[in-house]
Amino acid sequence: MRSPMSSFVVSWSLVAILAAVLSGCRKKEEPKEPPSESTSRGAAAYEALLPKQAVPEGWELSGSIKVYPGKKLYDSIDGAADRFFQYAFREQYVATYQPEGTDKTVTIEVYDIGTSDDAFGIFSCHDNIVSRHTNIGLAATISEMNLDFCQGKYFARLLAVGFDKGEAEKPLGTFAETIAKNVQPKAELPSLVKRFPKGYLEGTVLFFHTDKTLNERRYVAEENVLELDEKTNGALAAYSSEERRSDELTFKVERDVLFLVEYPEKQKAQSARTTYIKHLENLVKESRAPGQPESDVLELVGLVQEPLELFQLYKGEGEKRHLTTVVHVFRNFVFGVWEISDAEKAKSLLKTVGDSLRL
Repeated sequence: MRSPMSSFVVSWSLVAILAAVLSGCRKKEEPKEPPSESTSRGAAAYEALLPKQAVPEGWELSGSIKVYPGKKLYDSIDGAADRFFQYAFREQYVATYQPEGTDKTVTIEVYDIGTSDDAFGIFSCHDNIVSRHTNIGLAATISEMNLDFCQGKYFARLLAVGFDKGEAEKPLGTFAETIAKNVQPKAELPSLVKRFPKGYLEGTVLFFHTDKTLNERRYVAEENVLELDEKTNGALAAYSSEERRSDELTFKVERDVLFLVEYPEKQKAQSARTTYIKHLENLVKESRAPGQPESDVLELVGLVQEPLELFQLYKGEGEKRHLTTVVHVFRNFVFGVWEISDAEKAKSLLKTVGDSLRL
């Protein structure tokens, strides 16, 4: 015969189980938390760039538009977010589209970078000398499954998944062109880039603010020897290249790299000039340490040619001596050429930039 206590335990267990079941049912029936006001605004901002009625026929939005403002970008692209915070990044919008009845997708990431210069800057970080370019927005690159472009204050990345070879370029281009046409106002190249002489190689332009961004494209030094920060504007571009082989790989090396840095005031430029020239002097000392071959010996020559101050770095001795670096200082600008392949060409490039700064 069951004791009163055992009956109580069994009854209480049944009650507990029933309560858990009902609780689980209530949880399933609870409405989802509504999107935050900032997420709603972000989705609306994205839909202004790609309205629902402008989506290609047969395609539809899969899921919702996701918005990642500020540091939330780390939740979206994790380590890759660092590059965006070297610019005036505001927020990212992510939307995925699918043709009806297929597993193919095109995911669109649109980044509000704050200014058209910075949107071009983050685009230039992802561009390179071997990229295939296409005529969308201010600048664009395309590959078999990806398309990047910038227009106005926006940078966009499109990724296609599930397509056969050659199938993805059309939908990628259609989505990108639709967004680019809806961006107002249209963008122009940063003013620093406009000062560059024509003839630079496509894919070699970089617009930057910080030494971290500069060193990713062209390593200068571990320390911030050009004293770059978020208030400085810098640009570079290559005017020639050479092919090199490493094991079974063939790659291109940029040469005749013209750079131009604008500081907020003349005193900042002069401070950067002092720090950078000291860096070059240290390189000279290191090259002259015991045991260093003559072919690696460096020599720094400084000349004052009003209103420009000029520094030239040479490598080697005797007949093997050749120019490697030229640096000018003028007002609140520091500019020059790295990786020189033709000294006369370098002189011509720098004269063009110098003349534009005097205007």
